[in-house]
Amino acid sequence: MQALVARLPSTHPQYQKLQRELKKKEEGDFGEQYILNELQKLQPLSDCHIFHNVIIPTILPMQIDILIITPSGIIILEIKNIRGTLHFKNNPRQLIRTTETGEVHTFTHPEIQLQQYMQAMLHFLDTYHITMPVYGAIVFPFNNVDVHGEGSGLPIVMGKELPLYIYKFITQKLDIAMDDILHIILSQLQQKNPFPLCRYYHIEPSVLQRGVYCENCGQFSMQKLKATWFCQKCEHRCKEAHVSALKDFYMLVGDTMTNRECRDFLKIDSPYVTKRLMQRLLLTRSGNGKSTKYNLSLLNGNR
Repeated sequence: MQALVARLPSTHPQYQKLQRELKKKEEGDFGEQYILNELQKLQPLSDCHIFHNVIIPTILPMQIDILIITPSGIIILEIKNIRGTLHFKNNPRQLIRTTETGEVHTFTHPEIQLQQYMQAMLHFLDTYHITMPVYGAIVFPFNNVDVHGEGSGLPIVMGKELPLYIYKFITQKLDIAMDDILHIILSQLQQKNPFPLCRYYHIEPSVLQRGVYCENCGQFSMQKLKATWFCQKCEHRCKEAHVSALKDFYMLVGDTMTNRECRDFLKIDSPYVTKRLMQRLLLTRSGNGKSTKYNLSLLNGNR
């Protein structure tokens, strides 16, 4: 998403929407990473298993922020990194946020999604003839939110009190074969692959900014010299600057690339220079001559 927003012209009809979506994803990921780091510091969780962004095939669509397998049961955490004043209403179930500037936004109550995840997990375990408790909580990582709730429901927990919430479960140890459950979940984990993003968001790849990004000044101004890349704006040099651009192409446009597509995307004139760059990356190839396509999928694991 960062690559897409960086390469999309600010005049594009979807630019503002994608910029807002990127900010939301970055804030959400920051909150989840904070909670993960805090959980890994807890000594009582040293014999537990913690998963992040879990996708498991179940009767209901399920992508869990944080999943913890403990000797006392499974804990599902729905992380919400939201600022402002929040009112959780029960009838109908809604989340109403008032920002610092007075704007009011209404969202689906996160409890609904969390309950679906808990029911789906119970059904998933039942298909493997496993009976164990499944717990869930809505977690706000930071104290930059003022929470108001109505009545009883699933727990709403602040990041600092999360250890206390978890401790009350792991002290009630049950005779659960954690290794069996771990093996089943690992065997069923699925990867979410939205690439290429241009297809996902119905964006014509031809509108993307071409060129190699300079990590120093943030411009697509790198020029290929004999042994390195040189930024025409800030004079920064980097031998491997093209690798990041090729990863952008993989995520935004497609998983294979011809020599001509590479020249166009990196803004290189010589097909021989392009060929050498691709060959040095040890990418697998298919086809012959001008129709040769280089597979970029191996680059994604190195992002």
